[in-house]
Amino acid sequence: MVFERDGWRGMKALTPWLLRRLSRAAKPYLNSYGLMRTPKIFNGSALEWQPSNERVVVLAPHMDDEVIGCGGTLVRHLRCGSQVTVVYITDGRLGGDATTRKTEARAALAELGVTQAIYLDAADGSLGDAPQVAVALRRMLEETRPAILYLPFFLEEHPDHRAVSALLAAAVRGGAFDFRCHGYEVWTPLFPNCLVPIDAVIDVKRRALAHYRSQLTEVDYLHTGLGLNAYRSGALLDVGCRFAEAFCAVSLDEYLELWGAYGGAALA
Repeated sequence: MVFERDGWRGMKALTPWLLRRLSRAAKPYLNSYGLMRTPKIFNGSALEWQPSNERVVVLAPHMDDEVIGCGGTLVRHLRCGSQVTVVYITDGRLGGDATTRKTEARAALAELGVTQAIYLDAADGSLGDAPQVAVALRRMLEETRPAILYLPFFLEEHPDHRAVSALLAAAVRGGAFDFRCHGYEVWTPLFPNCLVPIDAVIDVKRRALAHYRSQLTEVDYLHTGLGLNAYRSGALLDVGCRFAEAFCAVSLDEYLELWGAYGGAALA
């Protein structure tokens, strides 16, 4: 009991530190919303980021997270000639029949234009106890050598989403990896420092998400996901944006430092 209490005190002490670090990373976003002292000129341009031709890997704990979190951005990457690989980490069994979910995922990826997918088939709901997945992730990262890795941000509400950061930390330990981590949001809004306008591809994202019929019967992700994208456009109103996807974009080293300082594996 004493250990647990001391651990909680340590977490409380780290909270202000993390908020300061995230605030520095997200300063353009906070400026644009008037939450910090700002110059007179609206500061939206510092937030807007344009995908280009890069090697991209997406870590999706469940089949549909990739579309909700970064589906529009992936379409924009692909239209620039990017090589995109989506890695589904769990088999999705807790959200219905695994075969059905894979069929839906293939249809959704085809809608986006993604042709490369990997299915690791870890047990849904148990990623915190799946160290073997880190071995497969390391092998995949060594083969693909991404420039950008999209993954659920480590403060996501869902435990499988949080566990992805722990798996990544284990996968890259001791290796020579150099890529940027773009943390995306599904269940839990984050402090972004990077917004991608997706107006031109919002219909593609909507159609891709609609393929996940088994999941939409449980939660109206078309409403919640696209609603979040509409809200995120508020920081880019000066450029006429109506839908945007938000990310916390930092280097791999900085991402792991933030994750580790706020509890690391204890958050998984």
